Amino acid sequence: MTVGDDDLEERIERALVRSRWKSYDPVLRGLFESRTERADIGFLHRGVRAAVACFISFGLFDLWLFPDIGLSSATTRILLGLAILAFVEFLVWRQVGLQLVNSACAIGLFVAAAVWSEIARHTAYQDAFALFLVFGTVFVVSSSLFFRFRFATSAACSSAITFLLCGVAATTDVSFGTKLVLIAYFLTFLWFALYLSWQLSFERYATFLNETRARINEKAARDNGRQLARIANTDHLTKLRNRRAMVEAYSEYRERWNSDGRTIGVLLIDVDHFKAFNDRHGHQAGDRCLISVGSALDAAAERHDAIVGRYGGEEFIAFSHVEDEDALLRLAEDMRKSIEALEVQHSERSDGMGIVTVSIGASVTRSGVVPDLERISSEADRALYFAKAEGRNRTHRFDPSVPESLHRDHEITELLARAVSDGLASLVYQPIVAADTGRLCAVEALMRLRTDEGVSISPASFIPVAERTGLIGELGRWVLRRACTDILVAGVADRVSVNVSGVQLRAPGFPMYVARLLAELGLQPSTLALEITESVDIALDAHILDVVGSLKALGVQIWLDDFGTGYAGLRWLQMITFDVVKVDRCFLRRADSQDGQNFLQDVLHLLRNRDVCVLVEGVETDGELALVRSAGADLIQGYHTGRPQPSNSLVAIAHHRSGGSA
Repeated sequence: MTVGDDDLEERIERALVRSRWKSYDPVLRGLFESRTERADIGFLHRGVRAAVACFISFGLFDLWLFPDIGLSSATTRILLGLAILAFVEFLVWRQVGLQLVNSACAIGLFVAAAVWSEIARHTAYQDAFALFLVFGTVFVVSSSLFFRFRFATSAACSSAITFLLCGVAATTDVSFGTKLVLIAYFLTFLWFALYLSWQLSFERYATFLNETRARINEKAARDNGRQLARIANTDHLTKLRNRRAMVEAYSEYRERWNSDGRTIGVLLIDVDHFKAFNDRHGHQAGDRCLISVGSALDAAAERHDAIVGRYGGEEFIAFSHVEDEDALLRLAEDMRKSIEALEVQHSERSDGMGIVTVSIGASVTRSGVVPDLERISSEADRALYFAKAEGRNRTHRFDPSVPESLHRDHEITELLARAVSDGLASLVYQPIVAADTGRLCAVEALMRLRTDEGVSISPASFIPVAERTGLIGELGRWVLRRACTDILVAGVADRVSVNVSGVQLRAPGFPMYVARLLAELGLQPSTLALEITESVDIALDAHILDVVGSLKALGVQIWLDDFGTGYAGLRWLQMITFDVVKVDRCFLRRADSQDGQNFLQDVLHLLRNRDVCVLVEGVETDGELALVRSAGADLIQGYHTGRPQPSNSLVAIAHHRSGGSA
């Protein structure tokens, strides 16, 4: 009978509190016997040897106390003891069941006591025999001392031997008083032996129950640990490794590179025109597309002994030990063709391809160049830009001889340098409302950038460039001032959240700048929230942790953005007390299945146990709103409650929603 851990634990709890006199649970008893049988046979095997040795050694007393029949009694002991031992050894060798071996030992004990008594009772030295008969109690307790009989077997064996001794004592040629004392002693000793056997049997059973319960609890703890590790290391949408897991895996690759110089090849893979696909078919179709792409990439990686993970959005990363660049390009081309073979229709492409494809940038470690993942992935990123510039759906390998100025970044850098002065940068704001009442609690400031011709540039393109070039510092200060002025000074909302990057947090004097700005505008620090994205592993930077501590001491709120998509949100929750944790929209996108809903609830339950305010991003429908409410979210953000819009457009919303604090 197979019993689940939950049912087994419930049975154990009932068994531990039940009266000792009640019958055992048959399932637990069967499990106890099956788990202890091998050990019990080993204990019995050793016990029968000790019992036989004790039985034979008492033949010395026979020779001393009974000169008339001592020799025949001692000889009988030797022959009978060796016969019993040989028979038990034979049973153990044949690997018969424990119950049969126990029965053989119990019968052997009775036979040994009966045969010796029959021979010794004929001695002429009846007084000595009566006194020596007291040692017959050794046979009675042998079932507990030398063996691990079940209580029923032990009780039957002990009782049979006791009644045999009482009968022999009654027929000895001694006084009536001596007979009475002997019989009373044997019966009293039987009660003691039965209690001892019962107590030992129960204690062994109780120990087994406690050990089994401990194993179940330990298994549950390991399962919970694996679940948390899965959350921390797996991209929920594609089931591939997430960014954090890939960073850790690369550390192992780098160690091998350091030890034996094995070349590491890195690929950055980007889904072509994915935004157009998402806008045309919707987020759920976009998610299904990414799942298919991830599965195909993983299969191709496995064929080449490589690993692949989701790096963020529609971008994937793969790396492997390769012989040379040609081997890396073969892996890249296999991946690219695998995506083509999916034939996922994409009618919104401007190049007429008609199906979903990927562009891939490739780079390898080289002698004399530090093999950091940041450096080599940056090189692969540069190669990826060239692959896109050449028409997409192709692979381009990084050429260290090509000046970086030829990279598309220089165009964005030029725009960023004059974005504020030429009015190319602007801010829009997205409402954040209470999940239960719909109150407007805060707004998030989002930067927008356009070219001179009015073409919008995705933040995913210009933010990394701003960080690499250092322009993020000036732009970040402008965003902070503008957001505080547009929202807080104007009284549009009670709180505004602004994204800050690791570069900004590392900049000298950043907390001081925030303090001066709030004082200048006459604002309470708690009205400003700074969002730190999980895609930057600040946990490894002690300076950033100090900066975060200074900002919290100032009274500014610290929010964790994009939880579940980056390095180590779980580790961050242990190191930083966040005011709000924003659960990435990918969890909600997958909540169209029961497994996805359960996973979302698990994530929110984990966060609520950390006593933080939980915000779910990407709420777009009434159904998703109902789901996050039932899951226990505190705040929501998404198109259902409001799209990003200029600050003056938020005034109407503010009039219809009561303000609140996040």
